[in-house]
Amino acid sequence: MIKEGLRTALNNIRETSIVDNTLYARYVEEITPNTNIGEWSAPILENQTILNDFCNRLIQRIVKTQIEIRLFNNPLQVLEGDEMILGAIGQEIFINPVVGRRFNVDDMAGLLAKYEADVKVQYHHLNSDIQYPVTVTRAKIKDAFTSWDSLDRFIEGITTALYNGAYIDRYEMTKDLIASAYEGNNVQIETITAVSSEATGKAFVEKARALFLNFQTPMSDFNAWGKVGGYGREILTYTPKEDIVIILRNDVLASIDVNVLASAFNMNKADFLGNVIGVNNFDVYEYQKQSDGSTIRVKTYDGSAIVGMIADKRWFRIWSQELVMDEFYNANSRTWNYYLNDVRGYSYSLFANAVVFATSMPTVTATKVEFTDDSAITLGVGEKVIRTVALTPFNSTSTVTFTSSASSKVKVTKIDDRHVEIEGVAEGTATITATAETTLTDTLSVTCA
Repeated sequence: MIKEGLRTALNNIRETSIVDNTLYARYVEEITPNTNIGEWSAPILENQTILNDFCNRLIQRIVKTQIEIRLFNNPLQVLEGDEMILGAIGQEIFINPVVGRRFNVDDMAGLLAKYEADVKVQYHHLNSDIQYPVTVTRAKIKDAFTSWDSLDRFIEGITTALYNGAYIDRYEMTKDLIASAYEGNNVQIETITAVSSEATGKAFVEKARALFLNFQTPMSDFNAWGKVGGYGREILTYTPKEDIVIILRNDVLASIDVNVLASAFNMNKADFLGNVIGVNNFDVYEYQKQSDGSTIRVKTYDGSAIVGMIADKRWFRIWSQELVMDEFYNANSRTWNYYLNDVRGYSYSLFANAVVFATSMPTVTATKVEFTDDSAITLGVGEKVIRTVALTPFNSTSTVTFTSSASSKVKVTKIDDRHVEIEGVAEGTATITATAETTLTDTLSVTCA
């Protein structure tokens, strides 16, 4: 006996044929609970035009079936945003809190002053356009028409292959955002000891709790705007606790007592678990075609250093523009191709709080080093100045060394990889050199008088 859902769907195909005034409805009968599939399918298999019409309209059933059957449940889907209906570029605007000033009743000039808002802008692009194809042969359709259950399994098989392909890729590409932000040093990173014991687990929980509490306070420490060289003054961001999400590798999550973790966040276990997502890993893979025509899945980035992330949900900038089905009949091979088209945008926000937990820092090699002010310096004996160097890319992790050609005249003291203190020691001149990656240098001249 035919399942009610399948019967309704197939009869809907017939009803749309009536509306469109095609041959299908004239030759194919309405299905009742007792309809024999052989009698019902005979006119479909005997007439190529009707078979084409059936296969074209089968898309409706495939789309509906994906809602009803068991597909991969992407746990990261909760991080996705709204649809981007038109265009290929989304604009994210952040307005910094206004800086207050002391009230002065005599400040008449302030009445006509211009107080512009501190506005920052980041652009996000639609950057994923993937098509998932499945080919159906006439032989497969004939086999499917041997029983109602066979037809149901046939439709479910096509649906599962198409939509699972898309949903699994969505899961992987969301994880890839975390991996790419870490790899490029475009997110705040907290280094931790690998969680492998009660002691290391406790230390991790303490760090996570501190971040959870600090996220709720306006600070500039946890967004990446300044880290990547964003223009203007630093931005202040904060996150309501209900919008804080924790994404951890499953092996780490399994080694930590969830009750302890929930207690550390001052939340009951049920509410807390709604903010925690476990993932298998943070490795990045891609499918590569081989010389023999086969396709294999290849790891292109080892994300084993990444333990997890604590973030504002708004850090994830994921848009969907369309998820649509198309079909095409190839008369030459007598096959039907079904295509699921998934057009989306994957990006992350430089304005939202986010910290990656990792066992080590990434390596981003500098391609250029230069003093931001390379004008000649004149110092008195004992006088000190500080100079800043800029690396390209701005968020490079390369180490910078500073040397003086005449340290008895001018002494240098490294403050960090971006700043050096220069001190006049005795009358004379010296050349100060900043060096990164051994071969990248910039200099400035200093005179002690």
